[in-house]
Amino acid sequence: MEELVSKYIELRDVKSQLKAKFDTKVSKIDSVLDRIEAAILSEFTDSGVESCRTKAGTAYKQTRTSAGVADWDSVLTFIRENDMWHMLERRVNKTAVEQFKEANEELPPGINWREEVVINVRRSA
Repeated sequence: MEELVSKYIELRDVKSQLKAKFDTKVSKIDSVLDRIEAAILSEFTDSGVESCRTKAGTAYKQTRTSAGVADWDSVLTFIRENDMWHMLERRVNKTAVEQFKEANEELPPGINWREEVVINVRRSA
């Protein structure tokens, strides 16, 4: 068992070091990519174009959107009053379900619960 735990920690450390090096390199590349994207956007804005085809490839503008909730009470009131339930995603909060399960020794109706035992290894002090 000692040999297995020792080997596990050794490999986990190597993995961590490799990931840190990788993340550092990727971060530097991401920084350069961000600057290039800003330069392309600036050129597009100055030229009044939406896209540009080159021998190397095509650059184009795209609008990304996201929606977040600023006031749940207002959102839920709006959804109820307008019967717009499709605006909500169909999932439950795992922590709330777990708390209900612990307090009531059963799951709420319609909930599937899965637990699995995994192994964690901690370095000795």
